[in-house]
Amino acid sequence: MKRARLDWADLPSEILVLVMQAVAEMPADDAEDPRRETHRLGAVPTVPRVASVCRGWRHAVASDPRALWRVVDLSYGWARPSDAIVRRYCANGDWAKLTSLTLADCAVLTDASLRALHQHCPELVSLDVSGTSKMTLGGMKPLSERLTDLTLDRVKQRSMGATNQLVSGMCTDKLARLSVADVTGLDRGFIRNLHKRCGPALRHLNLSHSGMHHQNLPWLELQRSCPNVETLLLNGFGGASGWSTVPNAQGAVFAGDIPGWPNLKTLHVGASTRTHSTGHSLAPSYVDAFVLDALARNANLEDLDVTGCAISSVHLWGIPSLWLGELRCLRASRTGFASDEGIEFLAARERPWAQSLALSLETVELGTSHMNANDVSDRGLDVLSHNLVNLRALGVAGADITDDGLERLVDARRETLRVVDVLGCRGLSRAARQAAHGGEPLVIRAAIRKERGDVVSDEDEEDEEEEHLIPRRRAAARAVDRFEELLDSDDDANENWIDEEENENEEEENEEEEEYEEEEDAVPVPPAAAAAPQSGALKIVMRRR
Repeated sequence: MKRARLDWADLPSEILVLVMQAVAEMPADDAEDPRRETHRLGAVPTVPRVASVCRGWRHAVASDPRALWRVVDLSYGWARPSDAIVRRYCANGDWAKLTSLTLADCAVLTDASLRALHQHCPELVSLDVSGTSKMTLGGMKPLSERLTDLTLDRVKQRSMGATNQLVSGMCTDKLARLSVADVTGLDRGFIRNLHKRCGPALRHLNLSHSGMHHQNLPWLELQRSCPNVETLLLNGFGGASGWSTVPNAQGAVFAGDIPGWPNLKTLHVGASTRTHSTGHSLAPSYVDAFVLDALARNANLEDLDVTGCAISSVHLWGIPSLWLGELRCLRASRTGFASDEGIEFLAARERPWAQSLALSLETVELGTSHMNANDVSDRGLDVLSHNLVNLRALGVAGADITDDGLERLVDARRETLRVVDVLGCRGLSRAARQAAHGGEPLVIRAAIRKERGDVVSDEDEEDEEEEHLIPRRRAAARAVDRFEELLDSDDDANENWIDEEENENEEEENEEEEEYEEEEDAVPVPPAAAAAPQSGALKIVMRRR
């Protein structure tokens, strides 16, 4: 009795569409989602690929294309769309239920594509036109009435005035996410009136590296008009001139009339970095303890970036939202935190905030490749290794540490520590510095022990385990495993899928060969003369097809 063979094509088209729809949609904004590390998701390339598998899948895609074309990424480098392609998909109805579209760096697209989207995509709420230059305010303005997610990073127009008009004209009180990063021509008028254009729906605001002159942030008006902000990104805001608060944060803090952002989770206020012929330098930062307290008042921060700011760990005492909350990520290069004294004050258990920070902090960055942690030594590493029990990633590039201090850190936090950045640490041995390029703690520890001549355990030598790999290598390992599984499944499928016509042809050829061999046996063959023995003689058999 033959066992019935099940095939994906035998499933109803409605079930296939639901499965394809789950794959085609982008994952949620979760950094821990493994799908973000392995491959690109969305209708492109998912829909074209599944439509090329077999006839059944192609019919399933054609039966309900609107359910699959919901999240589309056509950014340059991944795809090269034109106005004709966008208008064709809009006109044939495939994008009738399109909700999210990314057209980043598509320099050839014009207002013709925007008009087609406005006419045929009534459910479009998320649009990314970063790096475009031929799309004007006249083409985008009709879409602003329905958009809730808008990305205008690196947009350029013919003049700075036109760029500011575009950014200002697209801001509405319906936006929940607004990103205007790397727009150097952003003027003070837009920032001054930002609280008038946005409303309570705003959740995400990104102004990183925008503006080329000193900017004044109306933080108090923003807190009153946009009280539900969850993410505020101001790294490098104002360029080389920096930014300051209006009104003065110090006076407002003493007055106590600060509504704050109760839902604020991510706050980045790092200073801008300038690159010149002699290296890197930080732009002036006007963010001090008063500004940080004003922005983080009544908040429960999880991610804080104060790189290059004029604050120290002592200021934590005056900001209860930091040491009483659930701070998981702290980036504090070139601050008072990046020193042994700052680490001891930050992670000392006798301090009031020690209990919460010791359990919540997972990522600590005290030094980078161009902002070395020169004031961090083995003493600071010992404090971090003993007190931060959930430490997963540590950056102390350029620190004054030794092999012994780094080995003690890895031994104490080997169960949780996944990435450690110790590049540029001159106190380490040559073997440790060479192994530090991968950022894997166990590999670095193994190199230190080998350099010292100690016996290396199997745990140290096993550097290919998935849980000890950095994210990029872990993603590569997953992709290779998945590719091998697909190859094995394809081989099994090819062995089972044998065409009946090929079977019949093979049977006929076998019968002809058997008849030909019987005829040869019937004809007597005269004995041939004995040939001289040759070493390595080649025997050639001629067979008629």
